[in-house]
Amino acid sequence: MDKLQEYLNARDELLRSPTLEGAKKWFSPDGESKFSKPDIPLAAVHKARLQWIHATDEMLAESIKWLQDNGYHTSFAGADPLTPEERDRQRIMHGLEPLNK
Repeated sequence: MDKLQEYLNARDELLRSPTLEGAKKWFSPDGESKFSKPDIPLAAVHKARLQWIHATDEMLAESIKWLQDNGYHTSFAGADPLTPEERDRQRIMHGLEPLNK
């Protein structure tokens, strides 16, 4: 269980503070780039963040802006970004407090 918690903690930290260096390390721990564009790992992190029920309104807005500014769509595998209302609805379904009260 410790390995799983370490993985989740590292993932959550990257989603809280996405950086290109952190994203590259997450997707290619060996340092080998497997992507056609250098910012694809960071785009993937921003897209994942838009589906993360712990993302604040500011995080959602920041990721949408980054993706749009860098020529990426904001959907993830056909799923539109969470709105603050949908995020809070999902948080309640999982027994968590909504972020907007």
